Amino acid sequence: MDVCSREPGREYALPFFVLVLTAAFLAYPPSVWAVEVGCFCTFVFVSTMFVIGVGVTVVVKYALSKKMWALSFKRTSVTTFLEVILLVAILIVLQTKYYLRVLAYLPIAFLLNYAMAASGSAAPQERQKTPKKRAAMAALSCLVLPVAVQVVAWLAMFLSNVIDFKEVRV
Repeated sequence: MDVCSREPGREYALPFFVLVLTAAFLAYPPSVWAVEVGCFCTFVFVSTMFVIGVGVTVVVKYALSKKMWALSFKRTSVTTFLEVILLVAILIVLQTKYYLRVLAYLPIAFLLNYAMAASGSAAPQERQKTPKKRAAMAALSCLVLPVAVQVVAWLAMFLSNVIDFKEVRV
């Protein structure tokens, strides 16, 4: 039996260093400009809205798939992740109005959801009996992400209108 001879507390060195560095920056903050604060707040808002949007999308899609097709949470999460990548790619490639981008996204997302709905856990005869149910589940699932993006955008717009930066130096 080998005994590993490591110094006690060595694994906590990096987190401790980061904690001390963070405390020092919080205790003695540098002066910042309004542009820096605005960029940071924009980053926080966009990141928070992204997490909320993806979380709501996964939960709604999982509830739909449990009700209609009995997909696992892992498969639903992977499908949502692929849909997010697809939506971002379409938003970047097509430089037009948002609703036209969504119209381009929907058929591809439908095919993605339809393909991913082929659950390995379902019995083969059950999968053959319900192609309409599978298509309905794929059609509803492909609508969840654009709706979540729109709701999160409205929420972000509302929050950014509520918060002002009167206290920040310009």
